[in-house]
Amino acid sequence: MRTTVFVIEQGVDVSVERDGRDGDCLHAIAESPDGLPIGAGRISGEGKAGRIAVLEEWRGHGVGTAIMNELLRQAQLSGMSRTYLHSQSSAADFYLRFGYRQEGDEFLEAEIPHRKMVRSADDIG
Repeated sequence: MRTTVFVIEQGVDVSVERDGRDGDCLHAIAESPDGLPIGAGRISGEGKAGRIAVLEEWRGHGVGTAIMNELLRQAQLSGMSRTYLHSQSSAADFYLRFGYRQEGDEFLEAEIPHRKMVRSADDIG
């Protein structure tokens, strides 16, 4: 599923997408009613959320929101008071809805413009 979104759709190099860090992360996977994966995300022990992806035909149906809510729930259960992510610049508004704020200048990651975004318990009240 991530290969479809990142490698095929967005042109990210497969070696960048498959960074070898999946085993060190907590994951959230969304499935269709028939059990097929339609979205995913992960969060590292250091609090970095990433690899948030939803298949194109499922975007706009709350799948990404459900994935983020689950990742943030896992972070809270793990005692993380601060999380961060590198958002594709075009998706930054999505993460603002979860209490993230932009930090620093735009940068390129996998040849795509990104913004660092951070979220802490102090930011959300």
